Amino acid sequence: MRLDDVCIVNSDVTASDDFYREGVGLERRMRNVRFADFLPGSGPRLAMWLRPSIAETVGPSYPAAPGLPFRVTLALPDAAAVEAVAGRIPGAARLPGTGAVVTDPDGFVTVLTAPAASTGPGITAVELAVSDVGRTADFLERMGFVRRGYASDARVDFDGGDVTLTVLAASSVTPEAVGEPDTFTRSGGHVMLAVELDSGERVDELHAALKARGLVDSGPPAVYEWGARSSYFVDPDGYIWEIYAWIETPR
Repeated sequence: MRLDDVCIVNSDVTASDDFYREGVGLERRMRNVRFADFLPGSGPRLAMWLRPSIAETVGPSYPAAPGLPFRVTLALPDAAAVEAVAGRIPGAARLPGTGAVVTDPDGFVTVLTAPAASTGPGITAVELAVSDVGRTADFLERMGFVRRGYASDARVDFDGGDVTLTVLAASSVTPEAVGEPDTFTRSGGHVMLAVELDSGERVDELHAALKARGLVDSGPPAVYEWGARSSYFVDPDGYIWEIYAWIETPR
């Protein structure tokens, strides 16, 4: 199973677009009045979706409570690129080595690193703080994600394609020590994670399976104007999940 989009719920598409395109230096793929997304590399796209629009699409299941902490790690082309971004974004904080932390206009935090020797630029890790690691791990396995490496009651890693998807016990995700930058988003904002399937029929099948588990959905899968057959779920911790397949030319 591949994680295709990490989508942050924002309040101003223009402000987010300017931050990630001009500040972080990402290549924009598309933009309209409610949505923008970027191609950081070979891994998931980084997307922004205007809050009223995503709330309307997700419907009554859209989370009412603030979001839990989460962390996104983005590898830039090299250490010089990280240094350049840290130098031009106000409030950026350096991390030991070649890393930096930047915070966007909605309070979403991104950890910037240089790529590992065996990988290129792109989102390399998504870490979600959850109230029950076992419950969320079971949900991810039912979605089709495969565990990767060591797992414990406090942490489970999954293979998300070109990215490591990790669930962590919320109790273990505490702010950094005084004087060190906090690398988790704690703004209470929400994030949506999208999984692309290979057909509309597969979307329908997975929707039925997740619905049978009691997850709150946006309704039966539907074809949206952007050409995807999609459905949305909100897990018990308020993370939004989209399952979709491209079946039409965008209208």
